[in-house]
Amino acid sequence: MRIIYCLSYFAKLKGLLGKRYIREHDYYVFMPCKAIHTFAMRFAIDVIFCDKTGQLLKYYRQLPPNRIVFVSKAFFTIEFMSDKPLNEQQLQQVIEACTASDSHNKKQINWI
Repeated sequence: MRIIYCLSYFAKLKGLLGKRYIREHDYYVFMPCKAIHTFAMRFAIDVIFCDKTGQLLKYYRQLPPNRIVFVSKAFFTIEFMSDKPLNEQQLQQVIEACTASDSHNKKQINWI
């Protein structure tokens, strides 16, 4: 699992634009973030919206290009690709992995 935190203004502005694909097991976390768009993207993505406590608010499966989605109570989003829909338990595992601050976790973390 590789987690990429997009926290700067530039990182959030660029987002996934220009990417031809997202590698499996890559998760992009945008914080703070209440809305995303998929304009100029070449592929559909899965998107999780969460509040400040990590509570799942909304899950968009295969959100196609050229869309805008907004969740008013969201604090952060996680964008990724999955070959199948995730159930609630799997979604919670993704959220926990992306919000964990455990330095012993064996995931690769990148800050941009």
